[in-house]
Parts: sequence; structure tokens; C-alpha cells
Amino acid sequence: MMEDTLNQEVVFAGRALRLEVLTIDIGEGRTSQREVIRHPGAVVVLAERPDGRFVFVRQYRKAVETLLLEMVAGTLEPEEAPADCAKRELQEESGYGATSLSFLGTIVPAPGYSSEVLHVYHAHIGMEAGALSPDEDERIEVAHLTRAEVEHAIDNGELCDAKTLAAWFLYIRRTV
Repeated sequence: MMEDTLNQEVVFAGRALRLEVLTIDIGEGRTSQREVIRHPGAVVVLAERPDGRFVFVRQYRKAVETLLLEMVAGTLEPEEAPADCAKRELQEESGYGATSLSFLGTIVPAPGYSSEVLHVYHAHIGMEAGALSPDEDERIEVAHLTRAEVEHAIDNGELCDAKTLAAWFLYIRRTV
């Protein structure tokens, strides 16, 4: 069931991703094409304060023209370990530092067209946040939600970001 790559052409290379068109051998002398987005990978962090509230962020996402409620997340830098990226992104996007970090699993969000792998972490944090230091093109609002508020946001469709839903599922599976 493997697909051998016969040819690979980069048709776009940007700051965050690369688009390749692959010619593949699908067997029995037939070929096909695959369009693949190459992504360096990212992390998703579910941060939990001592009072049991979880830290989320609201961020406008241009691709879907919507303000989304999401867990802290961010792209891996070259050669950066996922746990280091998780700590960095948590600090940048929420102002919190992790007092402990537990790996929950990985998510492959769109394997039909993207190589992106998300590394999911649960972080324990303190009660007080420092200053945010988001990327210069990010505008982020921090939200603190109880478990019941997270579940309500899922039920009413306010929380619809796939990586956040999958990460919440991984967290719930490990805490029930």
C-alpha cells in the first residue's frame, strides 16, 4: 500500500510552509499526483492553573474569517525540541511559565494533504501570568475557562478548532 514518489516539484515556498506536487507510482504501471503541504510541525498546550481553570486564547483566523477559541499552539523552530517549543509558546501566547509539562500524544490533523504533526502537552502553571510576547503579526486574547465552561463551549460550537478538540480529547482520556 506504499506510494513511491517518482518526481517532486516545489510550487510554493513561504515563511511557514511549502507546497509540493508529487508524481507517485500507485501500482500496476499507473501514476497519480499528490499536492502536499510541508509543515515543520507544531505543539498544542493545554495549560492548567492551580485553581483548575484552563488557559485558552482567542485569535482571529483569516483563513476561516473567524475569531476562534483555541489552546495555546505554535510552530516548531528548526531543530527545536517539541517540549521546548511548548514552553516557549506557552510563555509567548499566555504569559505563563510551565511548572510541569506532560506529553499527551500526537495529532496528524490533515494527512490527506499536509505533513504537519502536532505534539500535544498538558502544562501545570502558576496563578499569575507575566506579559505576553506574541509574534509581531499575532493578536491574542487570553481566556480562563473551567472544565464545565470548556465543555459548554464545545457543546455550543464556540470551540470548534480541530487541534483544540483533539487535544481536549487526549487530555480527557488520560484524566477520567
